Parts: sequence; C-alpha cells; structure tokens
Amino acid sequence: MSPSVRPAVYIHVGAPKTGTTYLQQILHHNRPALRRAGLLYPGTQHAHFWASQDLRERRFRGHTDAHVAGAWKRLVKEIRGWPDRSLIDHETLAAAPREAIDRALADLDFAEVHIVLTARDLARQLPATWQERVKNGSTGSYSDFLASVRAAKAEREPAARHFWAMQGAPAILARWSRTLPPEHVHVVTVPPRGSDPGLLWQRFAGLLGVDPGAYDTALPVVNTSLGAAEAAVLRRFNAAIGDLDLPWPAYAGVFKQRLAPALAERAGKPIEVPEDDFHWAVERGQKMADDLRAAGYAVVGDLADLVPASRPTGVHPDHVPAEASADAALAGMVSMVTLVAESRVATTAVRRSQRGAFARRVEDIVGRTPALRRLRDAYRRRSA
Repeated sequence: MSPSVRPAVYIHVGAPKTGTTYLQQILHHNRPALRRAGLLYPGTQHAHFWASQDLRERRFRGHTDAHVAGAWKRLVKEIRGWPDRSLIDHETLAAAPREAIDRALADLDFAEVHIVLTARDLARQLPATWQERVKNGSTGSYSDFLASVRAAKAEREPAARHFWAMQGAPAILARWSRTLPPEHVHVVTVPPRGSDPGLLWQRFAGLLGVDPGAYDTALPVVNTSLGAAEAAVLRRFNAAIGDLDLPWPAYAGVFKQRLAPALAERAGKPIEVPEDDFHWAVERGQKMADDLRAAGYAVVGDLADLVPASRPTGVHPDHVPAEASADAALAGMVSMVTLVAESRVATTAVRRSQRGAFARRVEDIVGRTPALRRLRDAYRRRSA
C-alpha cells in the first residue's frame, strides 16, 4: 500500500439480532487467517464490546467490566499500527450518540472510515429483540413491547426507545455518516428466511475484501432463539427473582449463559408476530428501505430484504398453554439442578485434588528431613 493512501477502517455498528454474533464468531475464529489476508480484527474476543462501552461511556445493567477503561484507545492504537484494512465490530455501537461518534471519527482521522450496518426485516427483529431483552433479565410482556414499539415517538416506553436506537437503520446511519460520503456507508441486508445460511457471511466478507470461501465457518451455533413457552418461563423466572437484586455477572452466569441456552435446546414453538403487527412491519420496512435508498448508501444485498415477505407464526408468549409452560418450566428446573450438581462435583474434585497435593507435599518434606523420616518409619513398623 502506498504511504499516501490512508488505510481503510470499517466500523460495523450493528444492528443487534442481524447475525452479528454469527459474524463475530467467524471473525474471531479466523483472526490469524484474516490478518494474513490483510484484514486486522484487533483485540481479544470481548475487546470490541469493551471499546463500545468505553466510547459511549455506558455501563451494562449497572455493571462495568474492569477492562472497559481505556478499551477504545487500545483498539485504535492497535489499528493505527496496521498498514492495511481493519474492522471494529459491535452491535451496541448502533446506539452511539453524536458526541461519541465525533470522538470515534476524530480518533480515526488517520484512516479512511467506512460505516457498515447489517439490517433485517422488522417481522423477524421484533420477537428476536423481545426475547433478547428477556435473556437480559426483562420482565416486560411481549404485548406491551409491541405496543410501545409501534407508539408515537413521544409515547414510547424505555424499551421501545432502546429498540429504535438500535434498529432504526436510517436514523443510525444518519448519525454515523454526517461527515462521510454516502459511498463510505454500507448497508448489508440479511437474506430472507430460507436463504443459504452462509449468504450473510458471503455478503459481509465481500464488502471487507476477503474471500468468503477461504475461512472456517463450520462453527458451533451460539445465541440460539427461544421458543414462545421457553421465553415465557424465563420471563417468569426473572419476575420471581426480582427481589434478589442480583448483580449482572451473577445473573448472566446462571440465567443468560446456562438456563437460556438449555431452554433453547428444546426447540419449542416459535414466537409469533400478530397479524396486525406484521402488516405494520411491512409498511415500516418499506419506508426504511425507501429512506436508505434515497440516502444513496452502498447496498450489499437487496433493500427489498427489509420488507417482510412472510409472517412469523407460532405461539404468542403472553398466552402460552399451561401444559407447554409446565414442560418448559420442568426443563428449566432440570437445568438448574444439573448446574448445582455439576458445581458440587467440581468443588469436590478440586478439594480432593488439593488434599492430594497437600499430602504429596508433606510426604516430600518428611522424606527430606531425617528426624521426621525416622518418626514416619517407626510409626509404619508399629502399624504393620
């Protein structure tokens, strides 16, 4: 690369629930190979989340990880030392306010910045976002969430304001692109339901200038969806433990990282989008596509992907049949009991290992100390 050409830095700003975890998993797993191809994916596995929190000066559910302070500057420093393309990637950047965006672009003034947004139709985003809120401890009902999202801006509840801060693609890109040419702003559409599962990666990798077929994408599925009954049960768990005021790391370690995946394994009936809400999602999706097209952004895929083609059907999580709720609750109880049992088995194993190590240490000291060795041998003769 010529010294006069500024290196490109791509900032993937979201949106959540648009395959971001899937893409991040591929990027993290293939980091060395991507580097050899000229693309730097800096930091460690969680560095981009920490950097997003640091840049936005935000905490997550009242908790700040010790790694957050200075995380944005550390990421930028690593990128500054790389002569080719780089990628910053976390979906929470979608909600960055203007002042944080200005700081980010000022810190990256040595580079040619490109903004990337992955976008998916609202009919799939609505149930996905609500259940993700439940995984993060929410007790709000699905009906209230849908009503608030559809409400006029001034009437939206906090959950809906957060939804639009993360999912309102035209507004997100308008904030991030104020000082950038439209050709440096990229919309990658999530393919419709039933498409080749690898198509999103193909679109994303092509934008970054890497061969999508050159990397290992056969990775374990993470962040799988909950069924309606399973999401309803988790929401009731959240309500039941509300008085405990658990700190986020404690909640995440048990409920988000253990109970939620165990419930997701059941593959229960999916969460439906009520017919009226589906028609609204079609109209709103068409408007979003029109606004993005009018802005002149570079599109990878097809903006028609943002207009729902079929209504997600299944069960309304606020009205799950009692039998289905009982089955899901039993699965949740089994998961919790298993977690406790495994913890106790692990603790016992550690204690046994510690006792064994202590005994070996004592025997070593006795063997190297003549007086103690004579006492040991005398004891053994009397006990024989």
